[in-house]
Amino acid sequence: MPMPGSTAIRLALLCLAFTGCTQPAAAPAKRYVLRIAVTDPYLKATYSQLSDISIEDVTPAGASVLTVMNLQRGIIDVSVALADAAYLGYTGQLEEAPGPFDQLRGMAVLDLNTLHLLVGANTHIHSIDQLKGRHVALGPTGSSGAVIAETLLKANGLTVAGVRGERVSHLEAVERLATRDFDAAFVIQIPGNGPVMQATRGGARLLDVDGPLIEEIRQHRPYLRRTLIPKGVYPGQDKPIRTIGVDRVLICRADVPEGIVYRLLDAYFSARPEGTPPADLERAPATPLPLHPGAARYYRQRELSR
Repeated sequence: MPMPGSTAIRLALLCLAFTGCTQPAAAPAKRYVLRIAVTDPYLKATYSQLSDISIEDVTPAGASVLTVMNLQRGIIDVSVALADAAYLGYTGQLEEAPGPFDQLRGMAVLDLNTLHLLVGANTHIHSIDQLKGRHVALGPTGSSGAVIAETLLKANGLTVAGVRGERVSHLEAVERLATRDFDAAFVIQIPGNGPVMQATRGGARLLDVDGPLIEEIRQHRPYLRRTLIPKGVYPGQDKPIRTIGVDRVLICRADVPEGIVYRLLDAYFSARPEGTPPADLERAPATPLPLHPGAARYYRQRELSR
């Protein structure tokens, strides 16, 4: 005997209710794991605010040559490196590893790191060509700074062996400079703090890195820039120091999703406090690498929104 229409409807609704109760709960949204190697606390803090992205520190940051190698190998996804190392890696000119590193992509130019050439307080060294036979700290292993130091030595007719060059951390370099174990040290950093401040407080002197040889070097290393350390930045510095610098750049792997890179840049620039790099927003897209599509979209939309 057929059921009345109202009874059939009630039974159908009851079945639907039971069916809905027995359906498995929806799986939580998958979080994208971003492997980074950065020392900048603001970058880390900004990226950690993106709720669907898990930030994972997987390797120490700081040595640019190692950084670009690790990006190419897929060990990390995002990092900061010096523009010179990024450019040499991408174009296959790094002596430390065969290239080209085709997985490198640019996100933003941040700020300028400056080369400091320090000599001991009691030395009579006044130029790079007087380093022959001395004991010289070149910079950390795997760093762009050490590569730049070797380039400068070579341009001045010197070799690493001829200056008894050692690759050590900047902190170790200035400590051994103070004890006269080193006669000179190449240190690359943002002026006004860090190991160079420690060294100059102990009496170390800064030398100019200047002259026609610099322009010859820049023909092959276009991302080295002339710069000036103003007078009085360091103790005992009674004149400006002419030297060279190289930009720090935020870089990533080509296979990081476009939307992730876009959101990383948007988060960084939207919440960036005053004084946080890059100081010159117009230069931010001018990386030595092809821009990642997510970065290119971010800069296009920022331009359109003006």
